[in-house]
Amino acid sequence: MQNEKHILEKALMELALGNENGLCKIYEDLGRLIFSVAIGITGNREDAEDTLQNTLMELQKCAATYKKGTNPRAFILTVARHNALDLVRKRRDTLSIDEAAFVADEGVSDAAPLAAELLSHLEDEEREIILLRIYGDLPFGEVARIMGISVFAAQKRYQRVIKKLKKYSGGIL
Repeated sequence: MQNEKHILEKALMELALGNENGLCKIYEDLGRLIFSVAIGITGNREDAEDTLQNTLMELQKCAATYKKGTNPRAFILTVARHNALDLVRKRRDTLSIDEAAFVADEGVSDAAPLAAELLSHLEDEEREIILLRIYGDLPFGEVARIMGISVFAAQKRYQRVIKKLKKYSGGIL
């Protein structure tokens, strides 16, 4: 994890100086995670792909705002989260009810069936906290910062979501 932090921090510094090699490093190290977080928020592959692309473009613009010595993974995932939420807001403004239902049903078709089924029972914010904590491997402090809540709230929400997932899994978890 420490090595990843160093690599991502260096990549952000390169991007801030206009070197696009940093973008390649970020994509190689976090592309799948950014996509996973995006699909959890947007609910479909196409929007998650758009979010990944928008996040990488946004990172080129905002890399200079990263504070060295903080958590580069959390910084990048915060940018991804904001991009995904922006895309969802824009889609809600333009989709009809029938189209929105189709997009929601489409979901995470290539994910493991049980995981997709369990995640479908969660609200957007619940899905997001699971993705950041489990897939993102972020500590509660970083999850809280990204979601704009307290650490205590992040811990409690996570515990409630895990309890909810256990209920829906029929004891498998």
